[in-house]
Amino acid sequence: IENVVTSFAPRPKKAWWQSENGVEHVSIQLDLEAEFHFTHLIMTFKTFRPAAMLVERSADFGRTWKVYRYFAYDCAASFPHVPHGPPRRIDDVVCESRYSDIEPSTEGEVIYRVLDPAIPIRDPYSPAIQSETQWVNHPRLNLDWEQEGRNLQGRAAGKLQFWGSHPTCKGTVPRVMFCTGGVPACLCSGGAEPSPHTARLCTATCVGAEPSQLRTAQPGHMQPRACEPNHAQPWANTVNCGAAMPCPGAVLAGCDCNEHSRRCHFDMAVFLATGNTSGAVCDGCQHNTMGRHCHLCKPFYYKDPTKDLRDPAVCRACDCDPEGSLDGGLCDSADDPARGLIAGQCRCKEHVAGPRCDRCKLGFFGLSTDNPQGCRRCQCDPRGTVAVGSRCDPVSGECFCKRLVTGRSCNQCLPEHWGLSHDLPGCRPCDCDVGGARNNLCAMGTGQCQCRSHVIGQQCEQVEPGFYRINLDHYTYEAEDARLHQGSVVEREPPPDRPASWTGTGFARMLEGGWVEFHVSDVPFSTEYDVVIRYEPQHPEAWQEVGLKVLRPSPVSASSPCGNTIPADDQL
Repeated sequence: IENVVTSFAPRPKKAWWQSENGVEHVSIQLDLEAEFHFTHLIMTFKTFRPAAMLVERSADFGRTWKVYRYFAYDCAASFPHVPHGPPRRIDDVVCESRYSDIEPSTEGEVIYRVLDPAIPIRDPYSPAIQSETQWVNHPRLNLDWEQEGRNLQGRAAGKLQFWGSHPTCKGTVPRVMFCTGGVPACLCSGGAEPSPHTARLCTATCVGAEPSQLRTAQPGHMQPRACEPNHAQPWANTVNCGAAMPCPGAVLAGCDCNEHSRRCHFDMAVFLATGNTSGAVCDGCQHNTMGRHCHLCKPFYYKDPTKDLRDPAVCRACDCDPEGSLDGGLCDSADDPARGLIAGQCRCKEHVAGPRCDRCKLGFFGLSTDNPQGCRRCQCDPRGTVAVGSRCDPVSGECFCKRLVTGRSCNQCLPEHWGLSHDLPGCRPCDCDVGGARNNLCAMGTGQCQCRSHVIGQQCEQVEPGFYRINLDHYTYEAEDARLHQGSVVEREPPPDRPASWTGTGFARMLEGGWVEFHVSDVPFSTEYDVVIRYEPQHPEAWQEVGLKVLRPSPVSASSPCGNTIPADDQL
């Protein structure tokens, strides 16, 4: 194609490319003479659209070719080896039928997009995506004009719109990319207005020239004083003035970096992802910002909602404890009510609390970076732990015990206590009998005291059957140690198989009419005493008479507890 057919002419629909009459197979090859970044292809046909056609590209000036897409009224017949239906991946080569119907008979379009918007793109920067939109210098169209079943053998004409990005515009400052009907050219065209399809694809604005110059200037004849490259558009990576010289005093337009950067570049994947609106990506964002427009705060910084986005201090450092925060202290970067985000808010681990995520929740202890949950659960016995506040120390993990409970986990009663329970004090006193128990210690589970011999009961308060209980303030006097009158001492060895039923060395054997005289000198004070005589009868008959006489060393004082004693009380 050598003759450019442009849609910007005064009567654009009156000019077109037309194939030779009677030729069924036609190939249209565009030599772009430079590398372009291919994105869209729109073909408008003056008559019926082809029954079959394909679109190829070459990145090595025609030496090798790669098919982009097949179009056919009957894909199975025209291209039997090519899969049918819509593509599922960006790099799928398929045959489509939706642009090959017999209608409309004129002004019918064939549209091909390199990046189909119906196919989701997870990573627009991936090598596969970049490969599909790589630089091309030779697009070629192979068309079959024969319309099966339509009895059409005649002329076919079309208008081609090719969208792409030009890396450099040499010899002139481009104003609009004229891509309709021929080789894309960088022109500052006089009076021409871009079509709706290309209105957003302007490369750069020629600045420093008068409006009249813009209307009358021809390619290669305008020498503007400065160029303002618009990095939002796909062919604005480099703009040259004059003989391929860099633009002097260029001011980067289209960057919109919110005053955090003065540099940006064009990215085709971003351009496509924004619906061909802008491909500008800011470079070297300062003030702890990042993103396409330096509009986001870097990790571990958040946007201060009280400051303007262009403020150098708009991003403030997160104040999160790295031990208790998720992601090492990362905070919410900005306010987002829909996502529940609050600028600067720390995100705590599961068992951590506090605005800075610097303390364990109630019932947990031991804040640690290595713990994915932040803290460990308190190992406390609920029966012995206080119910108000935290159950354990947030640092050591030692539990807070009730008044009568002890132990790191509050699972033991204090000495001389038993019965761990949910009661307010936690445990109950042992209350072992002072005389019947060896001490005041008892089993924690049952409360059983350690009883003396022949004493039973939980608190050792009962005498074993066959034994009697003596008072605690008793005194024992052995008859064999007393003064005997008509009696003798009988020593007795204790039995080896059972406890002895006597005390001392044995017994004092007394004959009828005899007596035993005890000398008592250790009574601490005057009070009422009971006299108990323990004996073993030698005959089956009971004693007929036993006498007891108390001989006092001095008269009883009237002021003593025994002041009301009469002489008859001393004889039994």
